[in-house]
Amino acid sequence: MEIRMLSDYAAFFKGKKENILINPSKEILGDLKFNSRIVLYTSDIFSNGNFLNGERVLIKGPGEYEVGGVEINGFNGEDGNTVYSVVIEGISIVILGKIAQELSSKRIERIDSADVLLAPVTIGGDGSFKLVKEWSKKWGVNYLIPMFEKDDELKKFLDAADEEGLETIDSLKVEKDDLPDGLEVKLLKKV
Repeated sequence: MEIRMLSDYAAFFKGKKENILINPSKEILGDLKFNSRIVLYTSDIFSNGNFLNGERVLIKGPGEYEVGGVEINGFNGEDGNTVYSVVIEGISIVILGKIAQELSSKRIERIDSADVLLAPVTIGGDGSFKLVKEWSKKWGVNYLIPMFEKDDELKKFLDAADEEGLETIDSLKVEKDDLPDGLEVKLLKKV
Protein backbone atom coordinates (compact mmCIF):
# COMPACT_ATOMS: atom_id res chain seq x y z
CA MET A 1 0.00 0.00 0.00
CA GLU A 2 1.26 3.47 -0.87
CA ILE A 3 0.47 6.84 0.77
CA ARG A 4 0.80 10.20 -0.98
CA MET A 5 0.01 13.69 0.32
CA LEU A 6 -1.97 15.74 -2.20
CA SER A 7 -2.27 19.02 -0.29
CA ASP A 8 -2.30 20.27 3.31
CA TYR A 9 -4.92 17.80 4.61
CA ALA A 10 -5.59 15.71 1.49
CA ALA A 11 -4.06 12.28 0.99
CA PHE A 12 -4.29 9.30 -1.37
CA PHE A 13 -3.98 5.67 -0.27
CA LYS A 14 -3.26 3.33 -3.19
CA GLY A 15 -3.96 -0.30 -2.45
CA LYS A 16 -3.92 -3.41 -4.59
CA LYS A 17 -7.74 -3.62 -4.75
CA GLU A 18 -9.06 -0.31 -3.41
CA ASN A 19 -7.86 3.28 -3.30
CA ILE A 20 -8.96 5.94 -0.83
CA LEU A 21 -9.02 9.73 -1.19
CA ILE A 22 -8.91 11.80 2.00
CA ASN A 23 -10.28 15.39 1.87
CA PRO A 24 -9.87 15.79 -1.92
CA SER A 25 -10.55 19.09 -3.66
CA LYS A 26 -12.76 19.27 -6.75
CA GLU A 27 -9.62 19.26 -8.94
CA ILE A 28 -8.23 16.14 -7.25
CA LEU A 29 -11.59 14.38 -7.64
CA GLY A 30 -11.34 14.96 -11.40
CA ASP A 31 -7.71 13.80 -11.72
CA LEU A 32 -7.67 10.25 -13.12
CA LYS A 33 -4.29 9.38 -11.60
CA PHE A 34 -5.98 9.61 -8.18
CA ASN A 35 -8.94 7.44 -9.14
CA SER A 36 -10.66 6.13 -6.04
CA ARG A 37 -13.99 4.55 -5.23
CA ILE A 38 -13.77 5.55 -1.54
CA VAL A 39 -13.77 9.24 -0.56
CA LEU A 40 -13.47 10.35 3.09
CA TYR A 41 -13.95 13.86 4.43
CA THR A 42 -12.80 14.67 7.95
CA SER A 43 -14.73 17.96 8.02
CA ASP A 44 -17.35 19.88 6.03
CA ILE A 45 -14.74 22.58 5.32
CA PHE A 46 -13.03 20.18 2.91
CA SER A 47 -16.14 18.84 1.17
CA ASN A 48 -17.88 22.17 0.65
CA GLY A 49 -18.86 22.40 -3.03
CA ASN A 50 -17.35 19.06 -4.05
CA PHE A 51 -19.74 16.82 -5.89
CA LEU A 52 -19.07 13.15 -6.49
CA ASN A 53 -19.90 11.42 -9.72
CA GLY A 54 -19.78 7.83 -10.81
CA GLU A 55 -19.57 4.87 -8.49
CA ARG A 56 -17.87 6.57 -5.56
CA VAL A 57 -18.67 5.89 -1.91
CA LEU A 58 -18.72 9.08 0.15
CA ILE A 59 -18.03 8.87 3.88
CA LYS A 60 -18.53 12.05 5.91
CA GLY A 61 -18.90 11.50 9.60
CA PRO A 62 -18.88 9.05 12.47
CA GLY A 63 -19.93 5.43 11.97
CA GLU A 64 -18.71 2.00 10.96
CA TYR A 65 -18.27 1.25 7.26
CA GLU A 66 -16.90 -1.54 5.09
CA VAL A 67 -16.24 -1.00 1.38
CA GLY A 68 -14.53 -3.63 -0.77
CA GLY A 69 -12.71 -5.19 2.19
CA VAL A 70 -11.62 -1.81 3.61
CA GLU A 71 -12.79 -1.28 7.20
CA ILE A 72 -13.49 2.32 8.20
CA ASN A 73 -14.45 3.61 11.64
CA GLY A 74 -15.30 7.27 12.04
CA PHE A 75 -15.18 8.83 15.50
CA ASN A 76 -16.58 12.19 16.50
CA GLY A 77 -13.49 14.38 16.98
CA GLU A 78 -13.34 17.86 18.44
CA ASP A 79 -14.68 20.97 16.67
CA GLY A 80 -17.05 19.06 14.35
CA ASN A 81 -14.25 16.99 12.83
CA THR A 82 -14.28 13.24 12.25
CA VAL A 83 -11.26 11.11 13.15
CA TYR A 84 -11.00 7.98 11.01
CA SER A 85 -9.41 4.61 11.64
CA VAL A 86 -8.97 2.77 8.33
CA VAL A 87 -7.74 -0.78 7.79
CA ILE A 88 -6.61 -1.44 4.23
CA GLU A 89 -4.59 -4.55 3.28
CA GLY A 90 -3.97 -5.25 6.98
CA ILE A 91 -2.46 -1.78 7.55
CA SER A 92 -4.21 0.31 10.21
CA ILE A 93 -4.18 4.07 9.53
CA VAL A 94 -5.56 6.84 11.75
CA ILE A 95 -6.39 10.18 10.11
CA LEU A 96 -6.87 13.03 12.59
CA GLY A 97 -7.81 15.59 9.94
CA LYS A 98 -7.66 19.23 10.98
CA ILE A 99 -8.40 18.87 14.68
CA ALA A 100 -7.01 21.75 16.71
CA GLN A 101 -7.87 20.58 20.22
CA GLU A 102 -6.67 17.62 22.22
CA LEU A 103 -8.93 14.57 21.97
CA SER A 104 -10.65 13.49 25.18
CA SER A 105 -9.31 10.35 26.86
CA LYS A 106 -12.60 8.60 25.99
CA ARG A 107 -12.04 9.33 22.29
CA ILE A 108 -8.40 8.25 22.48
CA GLU A 109 -9.49 4.91 24.01
CA ARG A 110 -11.83 4.21 21.08
CA ILE A 111 -8.78 3.83 18.81
CA ASP A 112 -6.95 0.71 19.94
CA SER A 113 -4.01 0.70 17.51
CA ALA A 114 -2.51 2.21 14.36
CA ASP A 115 0.44 1.43 12.10
CA VAL A 116 0.33 4.87 10.44
CA LEU A 117 -0.87 8.19 11.88
CA LEU A 118 -1.64 11.28 9.79
CA ALA A 119 -1.69 14.16 12.28
CA PRO A 120 -1.91 17.95 12.02
CA VAL A 121 1.10 19.77 13.46
CA THR A 122 -1.04 22.31 15.34
CA ILE A 123 -3.02 20.21 17.84
CA GLY A 124 -2.91 21.92 21.21
CA GLY A 125 -0.56 24.70 20.08
CA ASP A 126 3.17 24.50 20.79
CA GLY A 127 2.94 21.16 22.59
CA SER A 128 1.68 19.45 19.44
CA PHE A 129 4.52 16.97 18.92
CA LYS A 130 4.55 15.95 22.58
CA LEU A 131 0.82 15.25 22.42
CA VAL A 132 1.01 13.39 19.07
CA LYS A 133 3.97 11.36 20.33
CA GLU A 134 1.99 10.38 23.44
CA TRP A 135 -0.95 9.20 21.28
CA SER A 136 1.45 7.43 18.90
CA LYS A 137 2.96 5.50 21.79
CA LYS A 138 -0.48 4.53 23.10
CA TRP A 139 -1.64 3.32 19.66
CA GLY A 140 1.67 1.64 18.70
CA VAL A 141 2.25 3.86 15.64
CA ASN A 142 5.18 2.99 13.35
CA TYR A 143 4.92 5.89 10.87
CA LEU A 144 3.88 9.44 11.72
CA ILE A 145 3.02 11.69 8.77
CA PRO A 146 2.64 15.40 9.65
CA MET A 147 -0.16 17.38 7.97
CA PHE A 148 0.37 21.14 7.80
CA GLU A 149 -0.54 24.41 6.09
CA LYS A 150 2.36 26.67 7.06
CA ASP A 151 6.06 25.86 6.89
CA ASP A 152 6.77 27.63 10.20
CA GLU A 153 4.23 25.36 11.96
CA LEU A 154 5.92 22.30 10.45
CA LYS A 155 9.35 23.62 11.51
CA LYS A 156 8.23 23.94 15.16
CA PHE A 157 6.77 20.42 15.05
CA LEU A 158 9.94 18.90 13.52
CA ASP A 159 12.17 20.82 15.97
CA ALA A 160 10.19 19.34 18.88
CA ALA A 161 10.49 15.90 17.25
CA ASP A 162 14.27 16.39 16.88
CA GLU A 163 13.81 15.84 13.12
CA GLU A 164 14.99 19.25 11.82
CA GLY A 165 16.81 17.85 8.77
CA LEU A 166 14.10 15.42 7.71
CA GLU A 167 14.10 14.83 3.94
CA THR A 168 10.84 15.07 1.99
CA ILE A 169 9.85 11.91 0.11
CA ASP A 170 7.35 11.50 -2.76
CA SER A 171 5.37 8.68 -1.16
CA LEU A 172 5.48 6.09 1.60
CA LYS A 173 5.15 2.40 0.77
CA VAL A 174 3.81 0.46 3.75
CA GLU A 175 3.90 -3.33 4.06
CA LYS A 176 2.45 -5.08 7.12
CA ASP A 177 5.43 -7.45 7.30
CA ASP A 178 7.98 -4.64 6.99
CA LEU A 179 6.97 -2.06 9.62
CA PRO A 180 9.81 -0.37 11.52
CA ASP A 181 10.39 -0.91 15.22
CA GLY A 182 9.46 2.27 17.05
CA LEU A 183 8.17 5.54 15.62
CA GLU A 184 9.48 7.04 12.37
CA VAL A 185 8.43 10.51 11.19
CA LYS A 186 7.98 10.70 7.40
CA LEU A 187 7.55 14.01 5.59
CA LEU A 188 5.65 13.54 2.33
CA LYS A 189 5.83 15.96 -0.59
CA LYS A 190 2.53 17.56 -1.52
CA VAL A 191 1.61 16.82 -5.14
